[in-house]
Amino acid sequence: MKKLLLILLLVFPLHVHGAVYAVLVGVSEYAITENNLIYSHRDAMGMYELLKKHTTPDKIKLLINRQAKHDNIVYYTKQLFLKAKPEDVVIFYFSGHGNKNVFLTHDKILYFSTLQSIFKQTKAKRKLIFADACLAGSLRQTNSRTTSNNQSLGNNVMLFLSSRSNQNSNEKQSLRNSVFTYYLLAGLKGEADANKDKYITAKELFNFVYPKVKNTTNGKQIPVMWGKYDENLIILNLNKK
Repeated sequence: MKKLLLILLLVFPLHVHGAVYAVLVGVSEYAITENNLIYSHRDAMGMYELLKKHTTPDKIKLLINRQAKHDNIVYYTKQLFLKAKPEDVVIFYFSGHGNKNVFLTHDKILYFSTLQSIFKQTKAKRKLIFADACLAGSLRQTNSRTTSNNQSLGNNVMLFLSSRSNQNSNEKQSLRNSVFTYYLLAGLKGEADANKDKYITAKELFNFVYPKVKNTTNGKQIPVMWGKYDENLIILNLNKK
């Protein structure tokens, strides 16, 4: 598998005075070095630089490369997300290798079901999942236990997935990021704000990122947005800097 950027990202409308809790993970260096990637850690660092302007140091955790071990990721995700109140935002971001319904941490596999369990326990009412991954679209597939993978996460959950369930996701040297994350960051910094009202909505973000990724990869990578959410959900308040 080429690479996975999972961003389990919940961004509550920031003008509603909710706090932002975030765990941002990027794995370019693996315990098995032949699995190494190039830009996954940069993906996570870029998201960290963006989101740290919208929260406080005690509510955001960046884990890259050797720090991004399975147990560390689970620990910090629980520690931060279980502090969240209903009006808050919880964010989980992952960039690295992936396969169907799993994410490859520095040392071993992180099952999506593990994250589902944490998300079910958090009191935050809105959760957003970004995945830039080979087979990222598998996170929206049905399975034998639930109607869909995201259903057990509850309402107000949005998944923005970098590729369909049968597609790879790509890094690009000229961008110095994965393709999906490059445009995701550009959109969240303001380029997706189509109506110039200083708020990035789910619909605006999708409409910006989708064609950019599709065109850059010549149709080989097509992002998918999925979940139970309003398309006018505010992803980011650009006034909050």
